[in-house]
Amino acid sequence: MIGIIIALKKEAEGLINKISDKKELTFGGKSFYVGNFEGKSVVVAISGVGKVNAAIATQSAIDNFSPEFIINYGSAGGIKGKVKELCYYAADKCCQYDFDLSAIDDVSVGYIQDYDTVYFYPETDGLGFLEKRSLATSDRFTEKSADIETVESLGCSLFDMEGGAIAQVCTANDIPFYVIKGVTDVHGSGTSPDAFFINLTKVCDGFDGVLKKFFSEKTHA
Repeated sequence: MIGIIIALKKEAEGLINKISDKKELTFGGKSFYVGNFEGKSVVVAISGVGKVNAAIATQSAIDNFSPEFIINYGSAGGIKGKVKELCYYAADKCCQYDFDLSAIDDVSVGYIQDYDTVYFYPETDGLGFLEKRSLATSDRFTEKSADIETVESLGCSLFDMEGGAIAQVCTANDIPFYVIKGVTDVHGSGTSPDAFFINLTKVCDGFDGVLKKFFSEKTHA
């Protein structure tokens, strides 16, 4: 069984429509779609937006389905010159840039004491066809200059609202995980939050194809 965590139903529809022998279940208030995709047993969780929602869905998937590994895919923003709109990237490290105890503990922004790290590291085998970028997560739509500066200071060029939390939950459960992001908006390119809505459908249309290629590459690796 492979667990797939996706924030928005819109991001998941292309995949869900291609799942055979499909069943819909509910755990922790989240919808889970169980069935087969490209010869693999999969469970797709629609988490909702944000870190807490993502963590709830990921832990529920682990507790109820014992997946071999977890995939998080979904839309992300990015930084001009580092990523391109409507392109897909595999995350090679993840952090949570809104987790900040630096004022009291003299630690780096994003440092999580329980794990003695700022970063969590996704697997990347089978994703050689995608360029690698680092992902910063927060519980807000990243647009302000101060947030962009923090993201860049952490060596990241992608940002979202779920990936870093999913990475932490998977690490806590000692389960391998993968993070795949499609870029909807690029900060500094003259786009605005409106670009997110304009490009979301285009990015979502390609996710099941990326996943299909990943399964094929991983099987033959």
